[in-house]
Amino acid sequence: MPPDIERPRPGAGRFDFFFYGTLCDADVRQVVLGRAVDATPAILDSYEAVPVEHGRYPILQFLRGKSATGVLCRGLDLTEAARLGYYEHEGRDYGVKRLPVRLNSDAGPRTQPAWVFVQRATLRRGMGRWDLAEWQRFAKRDFLDGVTRAMRKLEPKDLEPFIELWRGRASNT
Repeated sequence: MPPDIERPRPGAGRFDFFFYGTLCDADVRQVVLGRAVDATPAILDSYEAVPVEHGRYPILQFLRGKSATGVLCRGLDLTEAARLGYYEHEGRDYGVKRLPVRLNSDAGPRTQPAWVFVQRATLRRGMGRWDLAEWQRFAKRDFLDGVTRAMRKLEPKDLEPFIELWRGRASNT
């Protein structure tokens, strides 16, 4: 993270996110968030991760009886949520919803709400299926290079609109 982006005070909003695509990859998460973040395997029921048309990443499709596997990242701060909004082109390509995700724990399965980036109408389903392991083998290196270049150019002013969005969400959760 660039040093001139001020980190909010502790407790100024913490967010749990469910990721189902490229952000399931620890290297991509680290570049986007600016630090390594632990992830717990999780499942989003009634959705499936499918490839986007003309791209190398997935979108969610609502499908009863299906489920999207991914990871849950807990306790992200306001700046990290804003960095995710920037990365996901929130407002243009993606919006967010709070949805229940399912976790397996020693005490048995349980659900908890998490923020999920869902595509807007501008993104359409492509052909085939989305597979993280396949993406990591064939597309990750080039994708990660591009994301690294983009996130290095990130300026504090680029985050301002996203910080305001997430600040508002923090006060409503």
